[in-house]
Amino acid sequence: MAEGRESVLYALPFCAGTVTGIFICSHFTVRSGSMYWLAACTLAGCLLSAWMLLSRKVGKVPGGWAKYAAAIAAVFLCGMFCWTSGSLSKLSCPDAVAGGGHAGPAASLTAPAAAWLKDGIDSLPLGSPADNALIKALVTGDQSDVPASVKAAFRDSGASHILALSGMHLALIYVILTRMLSVFGKSREADIARFAVIIASTLFYSVMTGSSPSIVRAFIFISLRETAILCGRKPSDADILCFSLTLQCALDPEVITSAGFQLSYLAMCGIYFLYPHLRDMYPAKVPVLKTIWNSAALSIACQVFTGPLAWLLFGSAPMYFIITNLIAVPMTSALMPAALAAVFLHEAGICPEFLTEAIGWTAGAVVDCLEVICELP
Repeated sequence: MAEGRESVLYALPFCAGTVTGIFICSHFTVRSGSMYWLAACTLAGCLLSAWMLLSRKVGKVPGGWAKYAAAIAAVFLCGMFCWTSGSLSKLSCPDAVAGGGHAGPAASLTAPAAAWLKDGIDSLPLGSPADNALIKALVTGDQSDVPASVKAAFRDSGASHILALSGMHLALIYVILTRMLSVFGKSREADIARFAVIIASTLFYSVMTGSSPSIVRAFIFISLRETAILCGRKPSDADILCFSLTLQCALDPEVITSAGFQLSYLAMCGIYFLYPHLRDMYPAKVPVLKTIWNSAALSIACQVFTGPLAWLLFGSAPMYFIITNLIAVPMTSALMPAALAAVFLHEAGICPEFLTEAIGWTAGAVVDCLEVICELP
């Protein structure tokens, strides 16, 4: 964690400033005039702190504490300014902020591809319409056709993060693309082409599926990691986490109030800071047992960080989350690429029957397993 200490120094104060802005705007500023004053004061304070940070006199203070204090104050006030300025834009142009019920230009460009993909999944000859609905939810995030009983099984077993489109889905696509593109070698030209394909593909998928906070978080993570690799630098997990947190809050301060955003970053904290220790605790040399332990350790790490907030928000916590993730994550991870391949092959008229049968059987097996877990005492 020492390598990411400086990034934590700006990420946490920025988020704290954003939260403070939310609290002040929600409880003390009831008119736009008050918010203009607040925005002006936070901007002035931010500039003053930045000036102090660059001042030679501040740099000569023994111990360097004044420099760090000025940096923290500047970042904190910057977070407050981002929130208040965003709130002012809503007061000034509420219709523009709401979007008037129209999708943005990027979403409009990806809408035909999203519609084609959904129609292609619906047309697959699977075992039942519920199987098609589940596959469509896993790949595109559209849960409109998923039966209520299936949603309940995912929710009660602790697999809601699988059914709802999350960073896990984009991470799976990233892994698949990385392995596919690895065949082109490690030349400079191959690295640039690999970077362009991965960023373009993950950005397109993020926009096509609605750009939820967790998807945006995953895209920023991927972009930062790939940029560091392209520049020949070893990416630090702590730096990527903190910079992504700051950037996402700066671009859309309101996202910090989203439960999906909060749970997504808490899960990544568990993966980055707790999972490596849990993973190394098991000394087994047998590959199968090691894989099972790694999956269990990943579930535990995520649950330790997200469990308290999930309990606070939803009033419940799954008891058998380890069993759920050991079963559901591998099966759904196999379903997504298989379903995408089946859609393209089916549209080309060459999709083998055994592939659609395997997809339908696996989708049904996932639901059956989760329903059994829900009935455990």
